[in-house]
Amino acid sequence: MALKNAGAAAVLAMLSLCSGPALAADGSCMASYYRSKSPACVDETLAQFRQMVARSAPDTLVGFLAELFRASPEERERLLKNEPSNNVRQVYIYSLYRAGLSDEAKKYAAANHLTALFDKLQAAQVPPLEAVRPSIVPGDNDTLIGAYMASGNAVFIQRILDNYSGADDAMVSDALRMAYMMSKFGNTLTPKGRDDVMTKAACEKYQCQADPQKFRRLLTLASAFWSTQSLSANDEGIKTTMSDFFSRDERLKNLLGAEQAAFGNYMTAVMLITAFKDKREGADQERTFEQMNKSASIYERFGSGKEAFEPFMDLKK
Repeated sequence: MALKNAGAAAVLAMLSLCSGPALAADGSCMASYYRSKSPACVDETLAQFRQMVARSAPDTLVGFLAELFRASPEERERLLKNEPSNNVRQVYIYSLYRAGLSDEAKKYAAANHLTALFDKLQAAQVPPLEAVRPSIVPGDNDTLIGAYMASGNAVFIQRILDNYSGADDAMVSDALRMAYMMSKFGNTLTPKGRDDVMTKAACEKYQCQADPQKFRRLLTLASAFWSTQSLSANDEGIKTTMSDFFSRDERLKNLLGAEQAAFGNYMTAVMLITAFKDKREGADQERTFEQMNKSASIYERFGSGKEAFEPFMDLKK
């Protein structure tokens, strides 16, 4: 039991890495900066960050500033000059390094008594933006999303999605399922009133303690789809890139279609479970409740959509 509890805790901790582009999720102008290239938007975004309690640099902001610093020496000079916040200065160093401007990062760090941070980035061999290819680090997705927000260059979104091309069918399907559940229910992956079993099932299936890299690959894939799908609702460039990516790969197209259908059936099952939970009249409603509960449980434990919902489809008829 202790192992299972530890595993679930590990899943939840890792899922916290998949929170997505936080500074853009609240309607910030950052998500559409590339359309206007407004300095006021950059200032607003940084003002928001200055108001936060001391925390590590959000990957989305780092990617955004890295691409901005790389593309616009004028904006880079304007922002680096006379920055009052030590937290923001640290973000600038990280962003300069990610932009591939390591000499500038080193000089800025020395001028602001932050050489230790530069040394840490160098020792960790943090890759520049051009070398970021998401695989097992969920934050890499957010870094590239930030770069897209600064530039509108769909190549950054393409790199995020390319991670799916090398994943096997089972991992693709499971990542898509987790992404749909994240989108609807948050990082718990659990509807109100249901037991939290998906996090434990993911840990067990992907051996989150014995093989953390494989498990982190799953989370990176889930984060990729969740983040890009969420942003695509208000961004035609991301929407088109996603559509083109899945439509030109027959394997991924079919897996996505199957998970879309399974998630729709799951939501119907959860709705019926809720409706019949406390009041079931007659054998038909009891049978429906039991079958819905069974189908939902199979789905939550990463059973195939066909296995989960074939009996359900008979009931619908």
